[in-house]
Amino acid sequence: MVKRFFIALILFAVLLPSSASAAVGSPYPSSTLGYDVSFPTLSYPTWFHFAIVSVTRGKAFRHNDKLAHQYSWAKFGSHTAPTVYMNLNAPYGSTVAGNINSPKPCPPRDTAATSTEPTTCEGYNYGYNAANDAYTYAKSAGVESRLWWLDIEEANSWSDTLAVNGATIQGAIDSLNTQGIRVGIYSMPYMWNNIAGKGFIPTQTLEGIPVPIPLWLPVGIKTLVGAINTCVTAKSFIAGNPIWLIQYVANSTAIDQNLAC
Repeated sequence: MVKRFFIALILFAVLLPSSASAAVGSPYPSSTLGYDVSFPTLSYPTWFHFAIVSVTRGKAFRHNDKLAHQYSWAKFGSHTAPTVYMNLNAPYGSTVAGNINSPKPCPPRDTAATSTEPTTCEGYNYGYNAANDAYTYAKSAGVESRLWWLDIEEANSWSDTLAVNGATIQGAIDSLNTQGIRVGIYSMPYMWNNIAGKGFIPTQTLEGIPVPIPLWLPVGIKTLVGAINTCVTAKSFIAGNPIWLIQYVANSTAIDQNLAC
């Protein structure tokens, strides 16, 4: 098993184009392996190059009560500084109240209208405040990370209006950027297209400079060789933005594994 592991990594080093051998700005050294953990995780590996910890518990405004413990595990077991992710969704449910009216002033709702669907302005504010809530919670748990991932999946609630979803995502990015944090997107191509739309390209700016939004792909891969192949062949689902990580899971009960491209 160990021999196969190193042969696969050597193959990766040979196949990977030299221009992609070290992703610019990535905290994950190319061809290294890591794990991501969330609130259901019960067992933790002891050897890895990097780790990514969930700040939220499946949805926006819900906190992972294992965060401090998992961050401590990641901090002391990893070769690189831990990074984190948060779940995001459109403004629906009990967390809407108090989270859609700022920081942008939104036009008042038409009291005669029967639709309860959120507007793009409300979506932006919700995303902004959801990210701020997650950041505040992470800070209270002693968590520091210069890179945050936004988990964008169909399992969460999203609007049928793609513009609302796009605004929600952009709001979260802008919120984290104000803290000097770079943001990446965790999603599958078909999910991203269904939620945000194929033509939606979010932006981010750090210290007044536009920077790309890295991508982390969970594409149903079950082997390291499959992850290596995906690193080499996959196309970005957000035009002009780089793929940094490929997630793969050996079996349904295993902890998520990740390969840095």
